Amino acid sequence: MRERALTFGPDGILVGILTEPDPESVRADAPTQVILNSGIIHRVGASRLYVQIARAMAEEGFTTLRFDFSGVGDSEARRDALPIEERFVVETREAMDYLGGVTGADRFVVGGLCSGADGAFWAGLEDERISGIWQIDAFSYRTPGYYLRRYGPQLLDPRAWIHSIRSRIRRADGEPGDEVFVAPEYQRIFPPRSTVREGLARLLDRRVELYFFFSGDADYNYAGQHADAFPGIGLGEQAVIHHAPEASHTLTRLEHQRQVVDDLAGWMRSRWPEVPEVEAEGTSPSTGEVPS
Repeated sequence: MRERALTFGPDGILVGILTEPDPESVRADAPTQVILNSGIIHRVGASRLYVQIARAMAEEGFTTLRFDFSGVGDSEARRDALPIEERFVVETREAMDYLGGVTGADRFVVGGLCSGADGAFWAGLEDERISGIWQIDAFSYRTPGYYLRRYGPQLLDPRAWIHSIRSRIRRADGEPGDEVFVAPEYQRIFPPRSTVREGLARLLDRRVELYFFFSGDADYNYAGQHADAFPGIGLGEQAVIHHAPEASHTLTRLEHQRQVVDDLAGWMRSRWPEVPEVEAEGTSPSTGEVPS
Protein backbone atom coordinates (compact mmCIF):
# COMPACT_ATOMS: atom_id res chain seq x y z
CA MET A 1 0.00 0.00 0.00
CA ARG A 2 1.15 3.54 -0.65
CA GLU A 3 -0.37 6.93 0.07
CA ARG A 4 0.42 10.22 -1.62
CA ALA A 5 -0.92 13.74 -1.57
CA LEU A 6 -2.28 15.31 -4.72
CA THR A 7 -3.96 18.47 -5.92
CA PHE A 8 -6.58 18.86 -8.62
CA GLY A 9 -9.64 20.87 -9.63
CA PRO A 10 -9.80 24.49 -10.78
CA ASP A 11 -6.37 26.08 -10.27
CA GLY A 12 -5.36 23.02 -8.23
CA ILE A 13 -7.25 24.19 -5.14
CA LEU A 14 -8.52 20.76 -4.05
CA VAL A 15 -6.25 18.58 -1.91
CA GLY A 16 -6.58 14.86 -1.34
CA ILE A 17 -4.81 11.66 -0.39
CA LEU A 18 -4.71 8.76 -2.83
CA THR A 19 -4.39 5.35 -1.16
CA GLU A 20 -3.36 2.59 -3.53
CA PRO A 21 -2.92 -1.14 -2.99
CA ASP A 22 0.32 -2.93 -3.71
CA PRO A 23 0.57 -3.57 -7.49
CA GLU A 24 0.19 -7.33 -7.06
CA SER A 25 -3.00 -6.81 -5.03
CA VAL A 26 -4.88 -4.51 -7.43
CA ARG A 27 -8.25 -5.90 -8.45
CA ALA A 28 -8.72 -5.89 -12.19
CA ASP A 29 -11.73 -3.92 -13.45
CA ALA A 30 -12.59 -2.67 -9.95
CA PRO A 31 -14.11 0.76 -9.31
CA THR A 32 -12.11 3.48 -7.57
CA GLN A 33 -13.53 4.80 -4.31
CA VAL A 34 -14.00 8.51 -3.53
CA ILE A 35 -14.78 9.54 0.06
CA LEU A 36 -16.49 12.86 0.78
CA ASN A 37 -16.13 15.25 3.74
CA SER A 38 -18.62 15.22 6.57
CA GLY A 39 -19.43 18.85 7.30
CA ILE A 40 -16.28 20.74 8.25
CA ILE A 41 -14.35 17.60 9.24
CA HIS A 42 -11.44 17.26 6.82
CA ARG A 43 -10.42 14.19 4.86
CA VAL A 44 -9.37 12.03 7.85
CA GLY A 45 -13.06 11.72 8.76
CA ALA A 46 -14.73 11.58 12.15
CA SER A 47 -12.61 9.50 14.54
CA ARG A 48 -10.16 9.01 11.62
CA LEU A 49 -12.75 6.71 10.06
CA TYR A 50 -11.92 7.66 6.47
CA VAL A 51 -8.24 6.81 6.95
CA GLN A 52 -9.21 3.38 8.26
CA ILE A 53 -11.61 2.76 5.37
CA ALA A 54 -9.10 3.82 2.71
CA ARG A 55 -6.36 1.58 4.12
CA ALA A 56 -8.70 -1.38 4.56
CA MET A 57 -9.82 -0.99 0.95
CA ALA A 58 -6.19 -0.96 -0.21
CA GLU A 59 -5.71 -4.31 1.53
CA GLU A 60 -8.66 -5.58 -0.50
CA GLY A 61 -7.18 -4.29 -3.78
CA PHE A 62 -9.23 -1.09 -4.17
CA THR A 63 -7.85 2.42 -4.76
CA THR A 64 -9.35 5.26 -2.70
CA LEU A 65 -9.24 9.04 -2.90
CA ARG A 66 -10.29 10.99 0.19
CA PHE A 67 -10.23 14.71 -0.46
CA ASP A 68 -11.27 18.03 1.04
CA PHE A 69 -14.06 20.02 -0.54
CA SER A 70 -13.16 23.64 -1.25
CA GLY A 71 -12.89 25.70 1.93
CA VAL A 72 -12.41 22.61 4.12
CA GLY A 73 -9.13 21.26 5.48
CA ASP A 74 -6.26 21.99 3.10
CA SER A 75 -8.41 22.89 0.09
CA GLU A 76 -8.71 26.56 -0.78
CA ALA A 77 -12.07 28.29 -1.08
CA ARG A 78 -13.62 28.56 -4.51
CA ARG A 79 -13.57 31.89 -6.28
CA ASP A 80 -17.15 31.60 -7.49
CA ALA A 81 -20.48 31.67 -5.67
CA LEU A 82 -21.45 28.04 -6.27
CA PRO A 83 -24.06 26.91 -3.69
CA ILE A 84 -22.85 24.20 -1.35
CA GLU A 85 -25.25 21.55 -2.69
CA GLU A 86 -23.97 22.09 -6.23
CA ARG A 87 -20.40 22.21 -5.00
CA PHE A 88 -20.74 18.68 -3.63
CA VAL A 89 -21.60 17.38 -7.07
CA VAL A 90 -19.22 19.57 -9.09
CA GLU A 91 -16.17 18.82 -6.97
CA THR A 92 -16.93 15.11 -6.72
CA ARG A 93 -17.05 15.03 -10.51
CA GLU A 94 -13.80 17.01 -10.68
CA ALA A 95 -12.20 14.34 -8.49
CA MET A 96 -13.46 11.57 -10.77
CA ASP A 97 -12.37 13.46 -13.89
CA TYR A 98 -8.90 13.84 -12.46
CA LEU A 99 -8.61 10.18 -11.51
CA GLY A 100 -9.88 9.18 -14.92
CA GLY A 101 -7.18 11.27 -16.56
CA VAL A 102 -4.24 9.95 -14.53
CA THR A 103 -5.24 6.37 -13.72
CA GLY A 104 -7.82 5.58 -16.40
CA ALA A 105 -10.54 4.95 -13.80
CA ASP A 106 -14.01 5.02 -15.34
CA ARG A 107 -16.16 3.57 -12.54
CA PHE A 108 -16.44 4.85 -9.01
CA VAL A 109 -17.88 4.11 -5.59
CA VAL A 110 -18.68 7.29 -3.65
CA GLY A 111 -19.50 7.52 0.03
CA GLY A 112 -19.36 9.44 3.28
CA LEU A 113 -20.90 10.14 6.66
CA CYS A 114 -23.70 12.67 7.28
CA SER A 115 -23.34 15.48 4.73
CA GLY A 116 -20.79 13.28 2.95
CA ALA A 117 -23.58 10.72 2.56
CA ASP A 118 -25.81 13.47 1.17
CA GLY A 119 -23.15 14.51 -1.34
CA ALA A 120 -22.69 10.91 -2.47
CA PHE A 121 -26.42 10.58 -3.10
CA TRP A 122 -26.68 13.77 -5.16
CA ALA A 123 -23.50 13.00 -7.12
CA GLY A 124 -24.75 9.50 -7.87
CA LEU A 125 -27.89 10.92 -9.44
CA GLU A 126 -25.86 13.23 -11.68
CA ASP A 127 -23.01 11.00 -12.86
CA GLU A 128 -23.45 7.53 -14.32
CA ARG A 129 -19.80 6.67 -13.74
CA ILE A 130 -20.83 6.06 -10.12
CA SER A 131 -21.64 2.36 -9.78
CA GLY A 132 -21.79 2.20 -5.99
CA ILE A 133 -22.77 4.47 -3.11
CA TRP A 134 -22.29 3.97 0.63
CA GLN A 135 -23.90 6.21 3.21
CA ILE A 136 -23.47 6.43 6.98
CA ASP A 137 -26.57 8.05 8.54
CA ALA A 138 -28.21 8.86 5.23
CA PHE A 139 -31.50 10.73 4.88
CA SER A 140 -33.97 8.77 7.04
CA TYR A 141 -37.70 9.14 7.55
CA ARG A 142 -40.09 8.01 10.24
CA THR A 143 -42.44 5.12 9.51
CA PRO A 144 -45.37 3.48 11.35
CA GLY A 145 -42.84 0.96 12.62
CA TYR A 146 -40.72 3.78 14.02
CA TYR A 147 -43.65 5.29 15.94
CA LEU A 148 -44.71 1.89 17.24
CA ARG A 149 -41.27 1.22 18.68
CA ARG A 150 -40.80 4.79 19.89
CA TYR A 151 -44.13 5.33 21.62
CA GLY A 152 -45.73 1.88 21.91
CA PRO A 153 -44.05 0.92 25.21
CA GLN A 154 -45.06 4.26 26.76
CA LEU A 155 -48.71 3.69 25.93
CA LEU A 156 -48.67 0.59 28.15
CA ASP A 157 -46.71 2.23 30.98
CA PRO A 158 -48.95 3.83 33.67
CA ARG A 159 -46.02 5.95 34.86
CA ALA A 160 -45.78 7.62 31.45
CA TRP A 161 -49.50 8.50 31.56
CA ILE A 162 -49.22 9.90 35.09
CA HIS A 163 -46.21 12.01 34.14
CA SER A 164 -47.99 13.34 31.04
CA ILE A 165 -51.14 14.29 33.02
CA ARG A 166 -49.16 16.00 35.78
CA SER A 167 -47.14 18.00 33.26
CA ARG A 168 -50.31 19.26 31.61
CA ILE A 169 -51.86 20.22 34.96
CA ARG A 170 -48.76 22.21 35.94
CA ARG A 171 -48.77 24.06 32.64
CA ALA A 172 -52.49 24.80 32.92
CA ASP A 173 -51.84 26.29 36.38
CA GLY A 174 -49.07 28.47 35.03
CA GLU A 175 -46.32 26.44 36.70
CA PRO A 176 -43.15 25.71 34.76
CA GLY A 177 -43.04 22.34 33.13
CA ASP A 178 -40.12 19.99 32.62
CA GLU A 179 -38.79 21.69 29.50
CA VAL A 180 -35.05 21.72 29.07
CA PHE A 181 -33.71 24.58 27.00
CA VAL A 182 -30.58 23.96 24.99
CA ALA A 183 -28.56 26.10 22.64
CA PRO A 184 -29.53 25.77 18.98
CA GLU A 185 -27.31 23.56 16.89
CA TYR A 186 -26.79 22.80 13.22
CA GLN A 187 -29.23 20.36 11.67
CA ARG A 188 -29.26 18.90 8.20
CA ILE A 189 -32.26 19.78 6.10
CA PHE A 190 -33.74 16.64 4.61
CA PRO A 191 -35.43 16.90 1.22
CA PRO A 192 -39.03 15.71 0.85
CA ARG A 193 -39.33 11.95 1.15
CA SER A 194 -40.75 11.80 -2.39
CA THR A 195 -37.55 13.36 -3.76
CA VAL A 196 -35.34 10.79 -2.06
CA ARG A 197 -37.65 7.96 -3.11
CA GLU A 198 -37.45 9.06 -6.74
CA GLY A 199 -33.67 9.30 -6.52
CA LEU A 200 -33.28 5.88 -4.93
CA ALA A 201 -35.55 4.36 -7.56
CA ARG A 202 -33.38 5.87 -10.31
CA LEU A 203 -30.22 4.50 -8.72
CA LEU A 204 -31.72 1.04 -8.35
CA ASP A 205 -32.89 1.10 -11.97
CA ARG A 206 -29.29 1.84 -12.98
CA ARG A 207 -28.17 -1.11 -10.85
CA VAL A 208 -26.08 1.12 -8.61
CA GLU A 209 -24.91 -0.87 -5.59
CA LEU A 210 -26.08 0.67 -2.29
CA TYR A 211 -24.90 0.30 1.30
CA PHE A 212 -26.45 2.06 4.31
CA PHE A 213 -25.30 2.19 7.92
CA PHE A 214 -27.48 3.87 10.55
CA SER A 215 -26.23 4.72 14.03
CA GLY A 216 -28.20 5.06 17.23
CA ASP A 217 -28.07 8.84 16.90
CA ALA A 218 -29.99 8.82 13.63
CA ASP A 219 -33.79 9.27 13.68
CA TYR A 220 -33.95 5.55 13.12
CA ASN A 221 -34.87 2.76 15.52
CA TYR A 222 -35.13 -0.57 13.69
CA ALA A 223 -33.20 -2.34 10.94
CA GLY A 224 -35.91 -2.30 8.27
CA GLN A 225 -36.93 1.33 8.67
CA HIS A 226 -35.11 2.60 5.57
CA ALA A 227 -36.72 0.02 3.29
CA ASP A 228 -40.13 0.58 4.88
CA ALA A 229 -39.84 4.33 4.26
CA PHE A 230 -39.62 3.72 0.50
CA PRO A 231 -41.96 0.83 -0.34
CA GLY A 232 -42.34 -0.49 -3.83
CA ILE A 233 -38.84 0.21 -5.18
CA GLY A 234 -37.08 -2.95 -3.98
CA LEU A 235 -34.64 -1.17 -1.66
CA GLY A 236 -34.73 -3.93 0.93
CA GLU A 237 -33.95 -6.59 -1.67
CA GLN A 238 -31.21 -4.76 -3.60
CA ALA A 239 -29.38 -2.75 -0.93
CA VAL A 240 -27.40 -3.67 2.17
CA ILE A 241 -28.83 -1.90 5.24
CA HIS A 242 -27.23 -2.16 8.68
CA HIS A 243 -28.35 -0.62 11.95
CA ALA A 244 -26.15 -0.26 15.04
CA PRO A 245 -28.39 1.25 17.75
CA GLU A 246 -25.54 1.63 20.25
CA ALA A 247 -23.21 3.43 17.83
CA SER A 248 -22.82 7.21 17.95
CA HIS A 249 -23.18 9.36 14.85
CA THR A 250 -19.41 10.00 14.72
CA LEU A 251 -18.59 6.37 15.60
CA THR A 252 -16.42 7.26 18.58
CA ARG A 253 -16.13 3.70 19.89
CA LEU A 254 -13.49 1.48 18.29
CA GLU A 255 -15.81 -1.50 17.94
CA HIS A 256 -18.26 0.53 15.87
CA GLN A 257 -15.50 1.91 13.67
CA ARG A 258 -14.29 -1.64 13.06
CA GLN A 259 -17.84 -2.76 12.30
CA VAL A 260 -18.24 -0.12 9.60
CA VAL A 261 -14.80 -0.78 8.11
CA ASP A 262 -15.34 -4.54 8.01
CA ASP A 263 -18.88 -4.17 6.65
CA LEU A 264 -17.74 -1.88 3.85
CA ALA A 265 -14.82 -4.12 2.95
CA GLY A 266 -17.11 -7.13 2.80
CA TRP A 267 -19.66 -5.23 0.74
CA MET A 268 -16.99 -4.14 -1.76
CA ARG A 269 -15.60 -7.68 -2.02
CA SER A 270 -19.02 -9.16 -2.68
CA ARG A 271 -20.12 -6.53 -5.21
CA TRP A 272 -16.85 -6.35 -7.13
CA PRO A 273 -15.20 -9.75 -6.70
CA GLU A 274 -11.67 -10.37 -7.85
CA VAL A 275 -11.50 -11.20 -11.56
CA PRO A 276 -10.06 -14.68 -12.19
CA GLU A 277 -6.53 -14.58 -13.56
CA VAL A 278 -7.50 -16.00 -16.96
CA GLU A 279 -10.08 -13.24 -17.43
CA ALA A 280 -7.72 -10.53 -16.29
CA GLU A 281 -4.95 -11.60 -18.69
CA GLY A 282 -3.56 -8.69 -20.63
CA THR A 283 -4.74 -6.09 -18.11
CA SER A 284 -2.53 -4.20 -15.73
CA PRO A 285 -3.10 -1.36 -13.30
CA SER A 286 -1.98 2.09 -14.26
CA THR A 287 1.29 3.21 -12.74
CA GLY A 288 0.92 6.84 -13.76
CA GLU A 289 2.31 9.23 -11.20
CA VAL A 290 -0.05 11.68 -9.56
CA PRO A 291 1.50 15.10 -8.99
CA SER A 292 1.54 16.32 -5.41
